[in-house]
Amino acid sequence: MGLGELVGLMAEVLVVQLSDRRRTLARYELALEATRRPELREIYDRVGARFREPAVALLAAAGSQDPVRHGRQLVAYGEGIMFDAIAGAGVTPSIEDLTAGLTEFLSGMLR
Repeated sequence: MGLGELVGLMAEVLVVQLSDRRRTLARYELALEATRRPELREIYDRVGARFREPAVALLAAAGSQDPVRHGRQLVAYGEGIMFDAIAGAGVTPSIEDLTAGLTEFLSGMLR
């Protein structure tokens, strides 16, 4: 998988997440509650693996030298974009903004 394909896929994923504000806010609320309730922590961690594992696989296919570390960083990047747009003071980024940012971010990982 090339950089352009990876960027396009990740931008589309972020657009979907950003368009469903209620679900994304609920996930953030669950994350905070899971810090206080161990039974929720297990569920939250299991659900989180559904984001991290594909990120690792995609980055490995794109040539990452450290796909596990890069996968965590990519998920954290996406979470930051979503949190800023949905719960923070930021604006919802356009697909062009997402594409540019992801290109810059991923280019550093895949050189």
